[in-house]
Amino acid sequence: MRKIRTVNKLVAVSLIMFAFSFALVPLYDIICDITGLNGNTSNLKTKVNPEDSFSKADIQEKKIKIQFVASDQNAKEILFDPFEFEMEIMTGKIHSTFYYARNKTDIDFVGQAIPSVSPNLAAKYLKKIECFCFEKQILKPDELVKLPVYFKIDKNIPNNIDTITLSYAFFKNTKISEVKEID
Repeated sequence: MRKIRTVNKLVAVSLIMFAFSFALVPLYDIICDITGLNGNTSNLKTKVNPEDSFSKADIQEKKIKIQFVASDQNAKEILFDPFEFEMEIMTGKIHSTFYYARNKTDIDFVGQAIPSVSPNLAAKYLKKIECFCFEKQILKPDELVKLPVYFKIDKNIPNNIDTITLSYAFFKNTKISEVKEID
Protein backbone atom coordinates (compact mmCIF):
# COMPACT_ATOMS: atom_id res chain seq x y z
CA MET A 1 0.00 0.00 0.00
CA ARG A 2 2.81 2.37 0.88
CA LYS A 3 4.61 1.60 -2.39
CA ILE A 4 1.50 2.46 -4.38
CA ARG A 5 1.25 5.87 -2.67
CA THR A 6 4.91 6.54 -3.40
CA VAL A 7 4.49 5.59 -7.04
CA ASN A 8 1.36 7.80 -7.30
CA LYS A 9 3.27 10.74 -5.80
CA LEU A 10 6.17 10.23 -8.21
CA VAL A 11 3.81 10.06 -11.18
CA ALA A 12 2.03 13.23 -9.99
CA VAL A 13 5.33 15.09 -9.57
CA SER A 14 6.44 13.96 -13.04
CA LEU A 15 3.18 15.16 -14.60
CA ILE A 16 3.45 18.52 -12.81
CA MET A 17 7.03 18.94 -14.02
CA PHE A 18 5.98 18.05 -17.57
CA ALA A 19 3.11 20.58 -17.48
CA PHE A 20 5.39 23.25 -16.02
CA SER A 21 7.85 22.81 -18.88
CA PHE A 22 5.10 23.80 -21.34
CA ALA A 23 3.98 26.72 -19.16
CA LEU A 24 7.51 28.08 -18.75
CA VAL A 25 7.59 30.24 -21.91
CA PRO A 26 4.25 32.00 -21.27
CA LEU A 27 5.23 32.47 -17.61
CA TYR A 28 8.54 33.99 -18.69
CA ASP A 29 6.70 36.43 -20.99
CA ILE A 30 4.36 37.43 -18.15
CA ILE A 31 7.26 37.99 -15.76
CA CYS A 32 9.07 40.08 -18.40
CA ASP A 33 5.94 42.20 -18.93
CA ILE A 34 5.55 42.77 -15.19
CA THR A 35 9.20 43.55 -14.46
CA GLY A 36 10.05 45.35 -17.70
CA LEU A 37 12.85 42.94 -18.58
CA ASN A 38 13.59 41.96 -22.17
CA GLY A 39 11.32 44.53 -23.80
CA ASN A 40 10.45 42.86 -27.08
CA THR A 41 9.59 44.91 -30.10
CA SER A 42 7.12 44.06 -32.76
CA ASN A 43 8.88 42.27 -35.61
CA LEU A 44 6.04 42.90 -38.03
CA LYS A 45 7.30 44.58 -41.16
CA THR A 46 5.56 47.90 -41.65
CA LYS A 47 5.15 49.01 -45.24
CA VAL A 48 6.30 52.60 -45.00
CA ASN A 49 8.54 54.31 -47.48
CA PRO A 50 11.49 55.95 -45.67
CA GLU A 51 11.14 58.88 -48.09
CA ASP A 52 7.58 59.61 -46.92
CA SER A 53 7.03 62.85 -45.09
CA PHE A 54 4.42 63.41 -42.46
CA SER A 55 2.17 66.40 -42.02
CA LYS A 56 2.74 68.65 -39.02
CA ALA A 57 -0.41 67.22 -37.45
CA ASP A 58 1.25 63.80 -37.38
CA ILE A 59 4.42 65.01 -35.68
CA GLN A 60 4.62 65.86 -32.02
CA GLU A 61 7.62 68.06 -31.36
CA LYS A 62 9.21 65.83 -28.75
CA LYS A 63 12.85 64.88 -28.60
CA ILE A 64 13.77 61.38 -27.49
CA LYS A 65 17.26 60.10 -26.82
CA ILE A 66 17.76 56.62 -28.23
CA GLN A 67 20.74 54.50 -27.24
CA PHE A 68 22.03 51.58 -29.29
CA VAL A 69 23.61 48.54 -27.70
CA ALA A 70 25.04 45.38 -29.26
CA SER A 71 25.76 42.06 -27.63
CA ASP A 72 27.65 39.47 -29.63
CA GLN A 73 26.99 36.15 -27.97
CA ASN A 74 29.75 34.59 -30.08
CA ALA A 75 32.49 37.18 -29.52
CA LYS A 76 35.25 34.83 -30.67
CA GLU A 77 33.55 34.36 -34.02
CA ILE A 78 31.92 37.70 -34.75
CA LEU A 79 32.37 41.39 -34.06
CA PHE A 80 29.00 43.16 -33.69
CA ASP A 81 28.67 46.88 -32.86
CA PRO A 82 26.34 49.82 -33.49
CA PHE A 83 27.53 52.55 -35.87
CA GLU A 84 26.51 55.15 -33.32
CA PHE A 85 25.84 54.62 -29.65
CA GLU A 86 23.30 57.38 -29.15
CA MET A 87 21.20 59.83 -31.12
CA GLU A 88 18.58 62.42 -30.33
CA ILE A 89 15.51 62.10 -32.53
CA MET A 90 12.08 63.60 -33.01
CA THR A 91 8.98 61.47 -32.60
CA GLY A 92 6.83 60.84 -35.64
CA LYS A 93 9.72 60.87 -38.11
CA ILE A 94 11.55 57.98 -39.72
CA HIS A 95 15.16 57.62 -38.63
CA SER A 96 17.90 55.21 -39.55
CA THR A 97 21.11 53.85 -38.16
CA PHE A 98 23.38 50.91 -38.80
CA TYR A 99 25.06 48.10 -36.98
CA TYR A 100 28.23 46.45 -38.22
CA ALA A 101 29.02 42.75 -38.10
CA ARG A 102 32.29 41.11 -39.08
CA ASN A 103 32.91 37.38 -39.30
CA LYS A 104 36.26 36.75 -37.61
CA THR A 105 36.44 33.11 -38.70
CA ASP A 106 37.51 31.34 -41.87
CA ILE A 107 34.09 29.68 -42.37
CA ASP A 108 30.59 31.02 -43.08
CA PHE A 109 28.76 32.40 -40.05
CA VAL A 110 24.95 32.33 -39.88
CA GLY A 111 23.37 34.50 -37.22
CA GLN A 112 20.15 36.09 -36.09
CA ALA A 113 19.76 39.34 -34.16
CA ILE A 114 17.16 39.45 -31.40
CA PRO A 115 15.97 42.95 -30.43
CA SER A 116 15.09 44.22 -26.98
CA VAL A 117 13.81 47.63 -25.89
CA SER A 118 13.92 49.29 -22.52
CA PRO A 119 12.03 50.63 -20.78
CA ASN A 120 9.59 47.87 -21.59
CA LEU A 121 6.71 50.32 -22.05
CA ALA A 122 8.60 52.01 -24.90
CA ALA A 123 8.62 48.80 -26.98
CA LYS A 124 5.09 49.37 -28.27
CA TYR A 125 5.99 52.90 -29.44
CA LEU A 126 9.12 51.89 -31.35
CA LYS A 127 8.14 50.79 -34.86
CA LYS A 128 10.85 49.12 -36.91
CA ILE A 129 10.18 49.64 -40.62
CA GLU A 130 13.20 47.79 -41.94
CA CYS A 131 15.56 45.81 -39.76
CA PHE A 132 18.30 43.26 -40.18
CA CYS A 133 16.68 41.41 -37.29
CA PHE A 134 13.79 40.36 -39.56
CA GLU A 135 16.03 37.79 -41.30
CA LYS A 136 18.99 35.54 -40.61
CA GLN A 137 22.35 36.93 -41.71
CA ILE A 138 25.03 34.96 -43.57
CA LEU A 139 28.56 36.33 -43.29
CA LYS A 140 31.37 34.95 -45.40
CA PRO A 141 34.82 34.47 -43.83
CA ASP A 142 36.26 37.84 -42.72
CA GLU A 143 33.28 39.67 -44.27
CA LEU A 144 32.19 43.03 -42.83
CA VAL A 145 28.53 43.92 -43.37
CA LYS A 146 26.53 47.06 -42.70
CA LEU A 147 23.15 46.17 -41.18
CA PRO A 148 20.45 48.89 -41.50
CA VAL A 149 17.63 49.71 -39.11
CA TYR A 150 14.85 52.12 -40.10
CA PHE A 151 12.54 53.02 -37.25
CA LYS A 152 10.02 55.53 -36.00
CA ILE A 153 8.98 56.48 -32.48
CA ASP A 154 5.22 56.91 -32.21
CA LYS A 155 4.16 60.46 -31.37
CA ASN A 156 1.91 59.15 -28.60
CA ILE A 157 4.80 57.92 -26.47
CA PRO A 158 4.25 58.88 -22.80
CA ASN A 159 5.96 62.09 -21.72
CA ASN A 160 7.83 60.35 -18.90
CA ILE A 161 9.86 58.35 -21.45
CA ASP A 162 12.73 60.49 -22.67
CA THR A 163 15.39 57.81 -23.25
CA ILE A 164 14.99 54.49 -25.04
CA THR A 165 17.60 51.77 -25.33
CA LEU A 166 17.43 49.53 -28.40
CA SER A 167 19.69 46.54 -27.97
CA TYR A 168 20.38 43.57 -30.18
CA ALA A 169 21.86 40.26 -29.17
CA PHE A 170 23.42 38.48 -32.14
CA PHE A 171 23.19 34.69 -31.86
CA LYS A 172 24.74 31.98 -33.98
CA ASN A 173 22.25 29.87 -35.93
CA THR A 174 23.53 26.37 -36.47
CA LYS A 175 20.77 25.40 -38.93
CA ILE A 176 22.52 26.77 -42.03
CA SER A 177 20.49 24.50 -44.32
CA GLU A 178 17.33 26.51 -43.55
CA VAL A 179 18.85 29.80 -44.70
CA LYS A 180 18.69 30.99 -48.29
CA GLU A 181 21.89 32.29 -49.83
CA ILE A 182 22.06 36.11 -49.81
CA ASP A 183 23.26 37.63 -53.08
